[in-house]
Amino acid sequence: MTLIWFVVWLVANNIGSHAPLLLNPVNGWTATLILAVALDLSAAHARSGRS
Repeated sequence: MTLIWFVVWLVANNIGSHAPLLLNPVNGWTATLILAVALDLSAAHARSGRS
């Protein structure tokens, strides 16, 4: 999911206007990056918890 996010951001950043990743305050791109990382980590945790 994080890799897909990076590709979408890279295309949007190069084709559209320059969209930096801001942490103070968090902008939309950074918020979706945090969400993508959280979903990737929670999916890995859910898969490892099952026996």
